[in-house]
Amino acid sequence: MSYNELNHSRFEKRDKKRKSNIVLNTLIGLVLVLILFVGSQLILGGNSEKTAKYNEQPDVKLLNEEEKNDAEAKEEKQEIDENKADGESTLDEDGDGEPDQQEGSEEELNDPSDQAIITEGDPESEIAETIENPGWSPVGTSQTEPHTADYTKGSQDWTEMTKALSYATGIPESDMIIWFLGNNGSPNDAVGTISPKDQSIKYKVYITWVENKGWKPIKIEKLN
Repeated sequence: MSYNELNHSRFEKRDKKRKSNIVLNTLIGLVLVLILFVGSQLILGGNSEKTAKYNEQPDVKLLNEEEKNDAEAKEEKQEIDENKADGESTLDEDGDGEPDQQEGSEEELNDPSDQAIITEGDPESEIAETIENPGWSPVGTSQTEPHTADYTKGSQDWTEMTKALSYATGIPESDMIIWFLGNNGSPNDAVGTISPKDQSIKYKVYITWVENKGWKPIKIEKLN
């Protein structure tokens, strides 16, 4: 091969290599541009979504409805509480409250009164002391006049007499033993001998009938 041919061959190789490099660099450039474009779209798109999300307004209608429902629920609860309080207040003011009546009854049973007059009995008799109380009142009645004493156990008169015995002594009817309950010499006077179930003490109680008001204690004898 001549010198000219050799130079020509080298020149062609260099030219091909140069063209290949140009093509390769061009492709690399295109790839880089494509990567940058895609990346910028992703970044810009993500920011747009975040911006849209942050700028999104809450559902005002839904919030208003929830607030309205909460307010209505609170108002209903408040009305219920007020009605309940009013009912209890009315009950107390009218004096129809059963607990109030029971409480007053307990006070009367357990504390006959500071007006009680206590007289010591004769040591040689069965009477330890005598108790009289001008503060005692009739226990009330559901019977009509004219009244006729009925000493049959379980009768209405028996029930009301038992109530008077309990009222005078403070012994609850549920804890009471009635040893005797009968006439005391007249149609409107009775006497009963009672004790608590543990029999720790025994009383003889004198009661009298008050027209339209029921039985009223008049004297208690505490027995030895």
